[in-house]
Amino acid sequence: MFSKAKGQLTSAQVLPDSRYHKNGAKIIRELLKKGSISEDAYYSLVGRDTGIKLLEANIFAFHYNSQEITFQSTVMKRYCEENLALWEPGLRTRTWCNW
Repeated sequence: MFSKAKGQLTSAQVLPDSRYHKNGAKIIRELLKKGSISEDAYYSLVGRDTGIKLLEANIFAFHYNSQEITFQSTVMKRYCEENLALWEPGLRTRTWCNW
């Protein structure tokens, strides 16, 4: 069930030891806490260039009418919840499940 979500995170370079892990983890933590965040909050957390790159990777979704960012899918949200340790600040080693 989670293989597609993990593949998207890998492709987007958001998993630990990858280029966008630090910024991706910031957004994931906020979305797990709040469910959605404003477009302004999203870009203030990661910057415009990185924010666009992450949206293009289909991890997150921008909802035009509400101007909110959410997880792209319920499966992506569940994968991130199930692997919460991946998104903790300062993670440096590969000690998580489902890798």
